[in-house]
Amino acid sequence: MEEKAVELYHFALLEKPVSSHRAQDVVIGVACGGKKFQALHDHLIAQGFQKRARKTGNQSIPIYFRGDLGTLQFVCPQIKPNQKPTAQGLSALPDRRVSLLLENPYAVQVPYLGKEYEVWVPQAGRFILDKGLRLSTGRGLDPEKIYESSRDLLLMLDLLVSNEELQEEVVNDLHEIRPPGLVREFIENLKQNGPGTVIWDSTQKLYLERYPGAKIVTLTSWYWKFIPYVVRALEEEREE
Repeated sequence: MEEKAVELYHFALLEKPVSSHRAQDVVIGVACGGKKFQALHDHLIAQGFQKRARKTGNQSIPIYFRGDLGTLQFVCPQIKPNQKPTAQGLSALPDRRVSLLLENPYAVQVPYLGKEYEVWVPQAGRFILDKGLRLSTGRGLDPEKIYESSRDLLLMLDLLVSNEELQEEVVNDLHEIRPPGLVREFIENLKQNGPGTVIWDSTQKLYLERYPGAKIVTLTSWYWKFIPYVVRALEEEREE
């Protein structure tokens, strides 16, 4: 559901070489945690993963860690306020955005331990929408907020800047989002984090580190075209 999902988009949907991502954190959405997924918990432990807790602010996030592979974090739909992570069976963190991302996903074949498994990635439009909704806005943002937002914006640029065919698919997915106010919030967040803002400048630096041959003008040109493209497509759909 994060950077590793982008690798699968490149490989499965765009049929391009997998982009080189440095993150060792893998975030996986599941329908629920707990005893229903006890077998997966047991498998991870048998493979040498250790169950740990990562402190983020006032929150304790359950993860599975193995030194050579990094961390696995499982998230599940949040169905009630103040819902706590599952303590028995598979440890999963409740997250409100998971329901949105798990709806109508794509199936991708992934090899693991000599076998092929079907793994699901979110609809491209829902994935892009989620990243846009997480962008921080306003002034006086602390470095952590800037980094988190820059990372989310980077994933959007990674998928959309050089892949016009995916942009059309993203807009088609946005037509199905309910409530439509989420899409309006997404567009407003993009407008507030364009060229010249601290988050854009930070993201641009990350993008150029990942793709040294890219040009700044390519990123800015994409930005000034993408927002009107999304707005126009949604207005045409409403008129029809």
